[in-house]
Amino acid sequence: MRHIPDHWMSETQATLRWTGSLEAPERAFSLRAGKVQCRSRRGRLTQRAVALPLDASMQAAARALEQAASVMLERFHGLGAAVELYGLIRERRVSSAPDEPQRFRGFWGALDAPNAWRSVFGLGPEGELAFRRGAWEEWPTDLPVMTQLPSAPPIVFSPYCGTLLHEALGHALEAEYLPDSPLRRRLGEKLASSRLTVMDRPDLAGHAGAMTRDDAGEPASATTLVQQGVLVGDLDHGRGALRRGSYRDPPLVRAANFLVAKGGGDPRSWLADLPECLYVCWVQSGNWKPGQPKFKALTGPVFHLRRGEPVAWMAWTVLRLSILEMLAGIEDVGDDLCIDPATHWCVKKNQPVPIGMGSPSLLVRGLSS
Repeated sequence: MRHIPDHWMSETQATLRWTGSLEAPERAFSLRAGKVQCRSRRGRLTQRAVALPLDASMQAAARALEQAASVMLERFHGLGAAVELYGLIRERRVSSAPDEPQRFRGFWGALDAPNAWRSVFGLGPEGELAFRRGAWEEWPTDLPVMTQLPSAPPIVFSPYCGTLLHEALGHALEAEYLPDSPLRRRLGEKLASSRLTVMDRPDLAGHAGAMTRDDAGEPASATTLVQQGVLVGDLDHGRGALRRGSYRDPPLVRAANFLVAKGGGDPRSWLADLPECLYVCWVQSGNWKPGQPKFKALTGPVFHLRRGEPVAWMAWTVLRLSILEMLAGIEDVGDDLCIDPATHWCVKKNQPVPIGMGSPSLLVRGLSS
């Protein structure tokens, strides 16, 4: 492990969860506060963490966030919808900039109404209620159900599939995993279409991974990982990429806000022109085991299309994809960049941290799962 500077970090966090009927959901709150003092000697990190009294203002802020969610979702009452909602308020301070708090406040979730596709929502850039939007919203809900996917057709991934590249690049380029990664010794090599550029952007204010200082007090900086298809960077100490799941945890190299840059392709023409393809509405989660050539992605709805018309669908599936094959298979990058309104959680060594995710649509060929 590279040297981590001596520092302290304090944290206050409130989470909320709703489940059940939108009109009368079951509600749960969780609050924590604490501080950690860290010393690094001869490559060994020692920590002393203590819980702190809960701040009444944080409890009030959590109630205010819940009230804001209630007001914004009130217009959907009467639809018979079930809700799954999560809220997070997080504040961190570090010794190198104690008067520069790192804050995030937001909620996100999903509505399930009868005879409608699931609607995933969160807060938009101006604090408004925002939904994932896509072609599937206009497709009928009584399509035949697929029992298995067609064999290796082109796949169009919607803008809400950024987790694919987060798993394929984000984790595989983290400092401690890079020696055993499929991307080892490939710096400067062209691995994907020149249309593909991928960055980690802690400077995207208002998003879940936004920070000016990391959890060890180092200045956070944007990092380009892939520039026009060429592998040009990694996530390492010294780039402000150290994050903790909680004040009790040791800092680990992590992504912040993972962004795939806007391309020039027209996803509507892809769908219209392809004789056959799969359309993936979103990716729920992913998993890459260090040292492995493949990663797993758990999708949301997947549609089988012919000339842009849906003929069947599947509620979810697990894709097992080769990192290098997937990168090489990216044929085009869409012009429809979206920041996902839903907050994502990145888990490493049992430490979850919130991250923002943004991507345009991707057209990928030659994948075998």
